[in-house]
Amino acid sequence: MNWQKQRQHVLDRLAFLPGGTDREGNALLVVSTSQVQECSYENLVSLLALLSDTLPPSTLFTVLIDTRHIHLKQLKFYLRACQQALYKKMRQVLIIQPEKFLEQQKINFDLIVCGYTSKTVLISMHKLSKFVDVNQLPEQFGGTLGYDPDTWLSKRIEIKKWQNYLAEVDTDGSRHNPDEDQKLDEFVSKLQATKLVEDEYAANSLKKSIRELKAKEEENSKEGLIKDHTAGVSDFLDWIEGSGEKWLNSLCQVADNVDEAEGLVKQHEELTNKTKEIEEQSHQLAEMATRLMAACPQVAIVLQKTREQIRDVAEHFAYRVEAQTQFAVSNKNFREKVAEFIKKSDQMLEKVCAEDEKTVKPIEELTSTKKELDELVNSMNVAYESAMDAGEDTIAKARQYAEVLPAEEFVAHIASSLNYLSQKQNRHNELASVKRLEQQQHIQLMTTYGDCDQAIKWLGELKETLHREYSLSDIDEGAVRNLRNDRQDLDKTAISTYQYGKQLLSMAKNSERSSMKEGSTEERKEKLEAAWKELDLAIQNNEQRLKVVESFMATHRQMMERVNEIERSLRERLRVSGKLNSITLSTERKRLRHDVDELSKCGNLLSTQINADHTTTAQDRQNAIKQISDKIDEVMTAQRRMESLIGEEEEAGSSSSGKEEKHTPRKSRPLSKVPEEEGGDLSPVFPRAVRLLETNEGIAPAIRLSKNESYL
Repeated sequence: MNWQKQRQHVLDRLAFLPGGTDREGNALLVVSTSQVQECSYENLVSLLALLSDTLPPSTLFTVLIDTRHIHLKQLKFYLRACQQALYKKMRQVLIIQPEKFLEQQKINFDLIVCGYTSKTVLISMHKLSKFVDVNQLPEQFGGTLGYDPDTWLSKRIEIKKWQNYLAEVDTDGSRHNPDEDQKLDEFVSKLQATKLVEDEYAANSLKKSIRELKAKEEENSKEGLIKDHTAGVSDFLDWIEGSGEKWLNSLCQVADNVDEAEGLVKQHEELTNKTKEIEEQSHQLAEMATRLMAACPQVAIVLQKTREQIRDVAEHFAYRVEAQTQFAVSNKNFREKVAEFIKKSDQMLEKVCAEDEKTVKPIEELTSTKKELDELVNSMNVAYESAMDAGEDTIAKARQYAEVLPAEEFVAHIASSLNYLSQKQNRHNELASVKRLEQQQHIQLMTTYGDCDQAIKWLGELKETLHREYSLSDIDEGAVRNLRNDRQDLDKTAISTYQYGKQLLSMAKNSERSSMKEGSTEERKEKLEAAWKELDLAIQNNEQRLKVVESFMATHRQMMERVNEIERSLRERLRVSGKLNSITLSTERKRLRHDVDELSKCGNLLSTQINADHTTTAQDRQNAIKQISDKIDEVMTAQRRMESLIGEEEEAGSSSSGKEEKHTPRKSRPLSKVPEEEGGDLSPVFPRAVRLLETNEGIAPAIRLSKNESYL
């Protein structure tokens, strides 16, 4: 079938198979009525024959001719060509009659006169569906069946191409191409999917040709296949027992470092890839043997034994390769872990063996160095554990494949490496322990220095606290008593801190000697002693001031008691006798005035010294000075109140009292030295007041200061 010559006629739809059928199942063939003048009779017959050959030989045709626009002569041309090309295949001819009645009669008469062998039916266009369903008619006859001449022709040309390919392969087996076979199978599947009669017929024809070709090839290649199979088995066994065995034995070893382990793993990977090819070859040989057993029953027993031998040899060789590969990978992992452990241990050893300066470093630097060493030791120990685990896994892997590996030799080699790692790790940990102990001593020394500095700082802070919070801001017995109690606690804290500092200095000295470091213990000792001296001096000054204030307040209290006692005695005497002893009153009043003056001078001196103490705030100083002044004013107020009792009587007896004093002058004495005999007629109140002054909590009963004596 030469479709290239008929290409233009097919594209012009001179005659075509739309793919439809009539109601009786006959294939529908349409002959065009517009290209008759351009096509010869021979070409038309050839085209109709080609169209007929695209369907099975048993196919019957219903030819459809449209005569509405042609002459009777052209109709005869069509009918004669169809009758010649479709001999005994043309079931009937459907002629669409022209519209004019006269032309219809001419055609009808001609059909009767000529007597065509096939059935001819003259019908109108609207009655065409009586013979052919609308969905089986092409569009030009009012149907819905689509037809594309380009697609239809391209299929026929490709079918012809594959028919030629199969013919060439049948003639010359070397032209056989698996890629082309795959394309041919895809094309056949594509034809079958169209569900058109001509496509299905072409697909079946191609499949039949393929089957015949394969059967012929199998028949011709049985002997060659047996020879090829025998040669393949021989080559397979030669490689396994020769080159493969030597290659496998050369890789059966234990690597001692990472580079050797990596090289072994790479070579095992290459051997594994080659083994996969050998396994694939064994599968192909086994499959070929299976086919040959079916095709050549006379050699089936030999082929079966050969197939089993190939499988056993290939599986055993692949198992050995897998065993050695697994051990090589495990050994590589072990050597990598060993290398990592050696790297970490070297880093730790470098840190341990680094030269240490004799000078004392800051505690932050020492702590950072110790932390780095701890991290390196921990990292080394983690790497050691990983290496030991990897070694145990490698030993387990060797024992797992003991039937194909020299397991005892491999286990002894790995165990030796693990023993070396264990000894190395123990030695490095001992060195690290010594180094960490030394670092801990240094840190302890610096901590002791810091604590000593803190003790010195605390002594300074206690001194500042003494000046700031233990000042005389309130001249009151309760406040002074509380201040003394608090001060005693401060004294205890100060002594405890000083003793603690001395202990720290002793510890620092011992640490310096043990670590052979140059320190600054003597310098800190001097600072500690200086701070303690300053604090001790401040405590002594504070103590002296407290004693003076306490003496001042005791004197104030005694004088208030004296004034009150004298006032009560005077009131009692006046109530009993109605008069007073002017001599006795004059002496007591003189002594009392002298003591008040002394108390005033003492208060002024105390105020002056408080005002000069700038360690306290101005407000506290002013408050203390005011309280001193108030106490002095309190005594003077009580004195004036007493004087007011005897003012009149003193004025009345002033002349007589003056004479007696002039004749019997007396030396002024303190109140405590006045004998009880004086003023024998007085109430025994004065002696009791004197005893109160002498026994009041062991404090001096009165303050006597000369003009050159200092208050403190």
